[in-house]
Amino acid sequence: MRQLVESNWTSLNKAGEELCGDSVMIRTKPDSFVAVLSDGLGSGVKASILSSLTAEIAARMFEADGTVEDVMQTLVETLPECSVRKLAYATFAVLIVYHGRDAHLVLFDSPPLILIRDNAIFTLPLEERQVKDRIIMEAHFELMENDYMVLISDGYTHAGLGGIYRMGWGWKNVATAVQRFVQTGVDTVKLTEALSKTCMKLYSDKPGDDSTVICMKVRPAISVCVLTGPPTNKDMDEFAVSRLMAAEGDKIICGGSTAQMAARVLNEKLDVEWVPPWKRTSEEPKKKGSPPTASLKGINLVTEGILTIGQALEIMRGAKTIHDLPKDNDAATRLARYFMAADDIHLIVGTAINPNQVADLIRGEPMRMVYIRELVSDLNARNKIVTVERV
Repeated sequence: MRQLVESNWTSLNKAGEELCGDSVMIRTKPDSFVAVLSDGLGSGVKASILSSLTAEIAARMFEADGTVEDVMQTLVETLPECSVRKLAYATFAVLIVYHGRDAHLVLFDSPPLILIRDNAIFTLPLEERQVKDRIIMEAHFELMENDYMVLISDGYTHAGLGGIYRMGWGWKNVATAVQRFVQTGVDTVKLTEALSKTCMKLYSDKPGDDSTVICMKVRPAISVCVLTGPPTNKDMDEFAVSRLMAAEGDKIICGGSTAQMAARVLNEKLDVEWVPPWKRTSEEPKKKGSPPTASLKGINLVTEGILTIGQALEIMRGAKTIHDLPKDNDAATRLARYFMAADDIHLIVGTAINPNQVADLIRGEPMRMVYIRELVSDLNARNKIVTVERV
């Protein structure tokens, strides 16, 4: 099972500013993860543009295996020093992780990475060196499962300045706060929310500086495999079901005919879990028009086909994270929850034409493929690794 870096981030704009002077760039691939946090000099439009350029350049170059020297040379030539303050126009912190384990951290005038391992603040092996007349802090280290990492802009270290913290919140106090929060077992979304709320409170709801936090956690990838639609050739039924059963992680079937096919191939009983409206509890399916689910041994969820996929897609479009999903337990919400929780999603799509569907006959392909394409587009936008196998 592959190991990955889960991430979430949020920014607080300096009070009175419409744009944030901090920029974040995150790139996720099956075997690599790149996170860049850049802080533009000052605030507002100029800072936002400069930090965006810095983050984009750094992310693209490091993702393409560019050296620190190459990146710094490009940034120095693109973003010269401020002639008045003799300061770089934008600082940056870059974290590159390969295969969820091998990490490379590069810091230029940015607060160090906070790493929590086994509920303790871990000291990174940072080394200082000069690159293109700039002082760079760099570290190479190995990550372990359940490591938490946090990158912050200096808006966090300055929070509470002259108030609760005479010299500001400070890196050490932020790290201690992270350490306490992670002991509760939070995910990156909840950790981001907790740190952001604390930062805002220290600023008395009026941030004195742009403040950004990126929260990351190392964990095993969550996989889900979905079989929807029967194959074009009935002789491929056993192959399609065998592909589903051999897949890693949770297994889902979408489609009544598909479920019946799987039950026949597996020689198992298919039970439809229909509950009359007058017998439903508050936690049972209640969404108008939501089809019932069914149960089949060895399968985590069995639902109706394109109607449920379409409803799940609409629910997901209204949710930024899994915590934004409704608390309902109907088929569509449950399916959306599986999709939102997963990192690797494999879709096995049967291409049989439904003779009872006019749309299938007119298009020459299953209407199901329209929904699948829209689903894949949404999942890709969420940095999910999606593969589609037609049968």
